[in-house]
Amino acid sequence: MSMFTDLWVDKYKPKYLNEITGNKEIIDSLKVVAKSRHLPNMVFAGNSGTGKTSSAMCLVKEIYGENYLNCIIELNASDDLRKIDVVRDRIDNFVKKKCGEKIVIFDEADNMTKQVQHSLRSIMDKYYKTTRFILICNTLSNIIESIQSRCMIVKFSKLKNDEIRKRLNVIIEAEKIEYTDDGLDAISLCSRGDMRIVLNNLQSVNISFGKITAENVYKVVDIPHPTVITNLLNMCLKNDIIDATNLLCEIYQCGYTPIDIIETLFQICSNTELLQNKNKKKIEYIKIISNTHILIADGLDTFNQLVGCIAQLCDM
Repeated sequence: MSMFTDLWVDKYKPKYLNEITGNKEIIDSLKVVAKSRHLPNMVFAGNSGTGKTSSAMCLVKEIYGENYLNCIIELNASDDLRKIDVVRDRIDNFVKKKCGEKIVIFDEADNMTKQVQHSLRSIMDKYYKTTRFILICNTLSNIIESIQSRCMIVKFSKLKNDEIRKRLNVIIEAEKIEYTDDGLDAISLCSRGDMRIVLNNLQSVNISFGKITAENVYKVVDIPHPTVITNLLNMCLKNDIIDATNLLCEIYQCGYTPIDIIETLFQICSNTELLQNKNKKKIEYIKIISNTHILIADGLDTFNQLVGCIAQLCDM
């Protein structure tokens, strides 16, 4: 008996477009492309865990059938692919194979240097009669305009809680997992719209405790507890800047990073009943939190950014 357990992120990887979670309008559009059998060059952009790579693989499979792997090369923009010669040689060797139409899938394409991207654009033009390119990225703006203009742009959104719950129900039934509703809510909340995080956390909690409850989830998932963040948000609503700042200090001193804190605050703000009948204030709160998230994500990863955010929320 193997000491290793199959990873659910691989076990439940979609095989067909119908199995992709979320982004229904996009998936419907890709089904039309698959039915037409005319694949354009494409750029799939969006956050991690939203189904970009799975959608690309499923799309190609539905067009070319079970032997689709023979006409695909999947490249990741690792350090090797930052070199123009490496990119050119690997693609040249692949497209010269006698296997009909060919697909080049570039994962993490936004990590390629601009110089490599310009070279790739020339390669796309050179082999346009026989080869299609699918570029997968998190940040569309990091892809040069001359590539974007040659591609169909597809923007994936983060998964919604109800979409995540629907997929969770399928896996829970298949794996015969014991659970509570608050446990599934916790899994969904901690995922930040990323299906890979959903599956990894679900499997980790199941292996550790054998039952999915909110308490068990927060023992495994290292983010600030939603109850504490809800208390912080409630203090902001009461304009209690002293208590809010003190609580923020306590959370930060527990070892959570600013990005962990701000992302959990965003999730709570988006879903809490505290702002249920305060739509205008909710919009302003989300705007303030989102702006702080951008600053932190761009490298200003300091406690001062969090304090500034809380001060603005208390001042609303």
